[in-house]
Amino acid sequence: MSIYNTKRILFKFAVINSVIFLVFVSVFLLEFDSWIYLVLAALLVLSNILFLNFKFINPLFLITKEISSLFAGSNYSKINYKDLDEFGLIASFFNQVTKNLESVSQYLKEGSRMASELTLASQIQKSVLPNNIPIVPKLDIVAKTRPAEEVGGDSFDISEKNGLYYFYIGDVTGHGAPAGLIMMMVNTLFDVFLPTVNDTKELAVKINNELKSRVNSSLFMTTSFFRWDPELVQLYYTGAGHEHIIIYRANEGLCEVFPAGGIALAMADDISDIVQEKLIKLNPQDIIVLYSDGITEAVGPTGELFGLERLKDAVTKNGYLANSLELFEAISADIQVFTKNELQRDDMTLLVIRFLNDQIFNSDRVENLVSTKWNES
Repeated sequence: MSIYNTKRILFKFAVINSVIFLVFVSVFLLEFDSWIYLVLAALLVLSNILFLNFKFINPLFLITKEISSLFAGSNYSKINYKDLDEFGLIASFFNQVTKNLESVSQYLKEGSRMASELTLASQIQKSVLPNNIPIVPKLDIVAKTRPAEEVGGDSFDISEKNGLYYFYIGDVTGHGAPAGLIMMMVNTLFDVFLPTVNDTKELAVKINNELKSRVNSSLFMTTSFFRWDPELVQLYYTGAGHEHIIIYRANEGLCEVFPAGGIALAMADDISDIVQEKLIKLNPQDIIVLYSDGITEAVGPTGELFGLERLKDAVTKNGYLANSLELFEAISADIQVFTKNELQRDDMTLLVIRFLNDQIFNSDRVENLVSTKWNES
């Protein structure tokens, strides 16, 4: 039986019934016995009922029963209809749709499970990152981060040890869950090794040694570590392959930009001969700006990158502002104007550090610590 043959069946049905009807009329006109007339009439009605029931009513009932169950949210079954006619086409369509629905339902369940796990991972990561930057003598520090996904690869922290203050900024290759895992490992190692070291180079070397043996060779983390001595008013740093360091010199109203140097964590087994600690000389009101590449690689509507030069210009033109938070907000506004409504493609982190040369610089700042969540006051 060929597909789409219902019209042919109906045509044959009409022809057969016409023949039977003509026979019936002939019998009537020839005035045969009435019992023959009754038998023929009964056969005509019965054949019609059986034919319609077999070819139309039963398949239609079978199909509508399962479709109704589907619409009602009840249990439904696959329609077993073998004929290649219109009913067979509907049955095949129903079976395919319900099969796809089951696949989509399973996909949604799996997606819901993964979303729940990502939410949990995001919450864990947020608990690892500091909610606020603590007060650091003679420094006005604002640090904020904004991940591109639920879990990000950017990280920073600040801790005090024996009157010295250590802080860092880091960025794991890529973003998402794998980057978030590496970020949390480094953040934890920062806290673990800090009591055992005397400078930022030793800290970077120890973290690298522990990290290298535990991560995939394609994953690494660029970092810059800093050590602040408020008594001697000295700032030291060790670069581990991170972005440039921007210093705004308040007296000149100009920016210095230089690479952090070194090599990223987990790229080499031993980085002790590659990284070194250096001194940054600061004058009052000088500003240090640290960032992750999610800022310089932010994309505008034309596909152009925000770039280091624009970031430097944003610092230069806004360096006069009264405090680090105002400068942060000005830089953030410049980035937003540049990117407009473009999707954020990478994690973004920005640290603004101003040297004030005062033990306590702002009573309001002491009482109201600035949140590390981007776009929050």
